Amino acid sequence: MANIMFRHITGSRATEVDVVELGEHRELILGRAASAAVRFDPLNDREVGRHHARISWSDATPLIFEIVDLKSRNGTFVNGRLITTPMRLNVGDVIQLGRQGPEVEVRWELAPKTSVLTLIG
Repeated sequence: MANIMFRHITGSRATEVDVVELGEHRELILGRAASAAVRFDPLNDREVGRHHARISWSDATPLIFEIVDLKSRNGTFVNGRLITTPMRLNVGDVIQLGRQGPEVEVRWELAPKTSVLTLIG
């Protein structure tokens, strides 16, 4: 299992961190909608769309993450560059939702495996 972390650099949630445990789902949404995995403030982060961008991944080793803009009005930027097609993410990349919108740094790590000991008695 793995965790993906979003460190909010700017915007109404600056200094906060979201940690999302990757389970059976293969994607997560960044946006203002209540259903978004990484939520932005609907009143103060006006550059962010309800469903602004999607991050998806595969179980490849190492994990491969990809971001795509969901036809947002203000665009999605990775390390200052507007993305127009799906883009592979690297640890430490900065995602910005809208040219003047909030920025988040993205990181991920494999969660430690827990071992289960079965005793036969």
